[in-house]
Amino acid sequence: MLKLQQRVQGVITAIDAHGRGILPYGKERIFVPAALPDEQVEVTIVKMIKEGYIGAITRLTHPSQDRVEPPCPHAHSCGGCQLMHMAPAAQLRWKQQRIIAAAKKEKLSLRIHDVVPSPAAACRNKVIASFGKDRNGMITAGLYEESSHRIVAIDRCLLHPASCDAIIQTIRTLMKELRIEPFDVRKRQGFLRHVQLRWGVRSGEILVTLVASESRFPARKRFVQALLQAHPAIRSIVLNVNRRDTSIVLGSEEHILYGSGWICDELLGRQFHISSSSFYQINHDQCERLYQKAYDLLELKKSDRLLDAYCGIGTIGLCAASQVKEVIGVELNAQAIADARINAKRNKITNARFICEDASRFLLAAANQHQRYDAVLLDPPREGSTPMFLDACARLQPARIAYISCNPLTQLRDLKILAQYGYVCDELFLYDMFPMSTHTESVALLKKGGQRTTKVRRGSVARTQKDRGAHEKRYRHGK
Repeated sequence: MLKLQQRVQGVITAIDAHGRGILPYGKERIFVPAALPDEQVEVTIVKMIKEGYIGAITRLTHPSQDRVEPPCPHAHSCGGCQLMHMAPAAQLRWKQQRIIAAAKKEKLSLRIHDVVPSPAAACRNKVIASFGKDRNGMITAGLYEESSHRIVAIDRCLLHPASCDAIIQTIRTLMKELRIEPFDVRKRQGFLRHVQLRWGVRSGEILVTLVASESRFPARKRFVQALLQAHPAIRSIVLNVNRRDTSIVLGSEEHILYGSGWICDELLGRQFHISSSSFYQINHDQCERLYQKAYDLLELKKSDRLLDAYCGIGTIGLCAASQVKEVIGVELNAQAIADARINAKRNKITNARFICEDASRFLLAAANQHQRYDAVLLDPPREGSTPMFLDACARLQPARIAYISCNPLTQLRDLKILAQYGYVCDELFLYDMFPMSTHTESVALLKKGGQRTTKVRRGSVARTQKDRGAHEKRYRHGK
């Protein structure tokens, strides 16, 4: 058993799912942030965890040829960029190899394509900052350290638009001037918890959402006027109230302080109405590449009926509407469906319908009524889909399914389940939606044509309301 502050030496053998180097030491495993495979290191044990220990690099004896100097001074303290110390090309290779290994583990015979790099490093159109106080009582703004509630004060993030970081710093200054207290998680007191910014990449419009612990905002008028004067690109300011003890950023109560409560942006030539809670891919340009790949794989025809499952605000279905006869979008979140309908009208699309319903039950009912869908588009959260949904989808028997995922590991699990229903997948296409992180986006095409090894039972999608509600809740809160 290792002791805290004990120093050990060894060679890093691999990187785990969190981007930490793995250092075997006897029967123990030490997880070392900012370490790369084949590096010889000396580490100090700083923490015991369930899986082993956390070690901090004390001395790097033999660095990897893939090691680079991180361009951000906060790379080793902020929890947002786990791989910034790795050369960009090496990051892409590691992501691909990790998914190849996972496919072998699932015994899936797939061609795993090279990861398509992100067009730009400063790619994020959604920014979330947290607020607190430092040891001197000064208000700080920044991002959480990984696996903690300690705020790393950051004035400039290389992944964020500069205009968004400037707004955060203005808010921090206004808090001091107007005596607005940041929310203290431990004491459960204070006002401002977070600020979420949505930026329209094509429109340049910005939506500011102030996440507070209560609806009473005494300095509201002066705050809003000063913020708008400093940043004319702001189109709307919303006060979101989150009174819960939760890691989920947004609450369900909102008050519009300025503007309409939403901004507009363009994706693949379509205009989209985006509110605080809208799910909208965080990397705009890479999203366009990803969606276009899904449409190309489906080989959509003018005679096709397309089902957009868990459609959110309608981005995927509406961008494909001109290529098909009809689009049906299904989503349990009523606000998202209302936004999808607005987006259809905004784009003058008349062949798209959006239905507020549990997607699994909608698919089951459609199958029982012998309705026909030529293609299904699916983009679930990180947890992947559920046996309930996959079973219902198989009963509907679409000829083609395009499965988009922000977690290829759960996607591979679901592909294996769909294979039991006779859906064949030969290739997985990877996209670097989140540069510098361990995450990868992927898309796969499944075609009906294999031999079914699982019987589709008429009542097999019946689950408890609790199970179904928990799964749908994850969709409502995005990925």
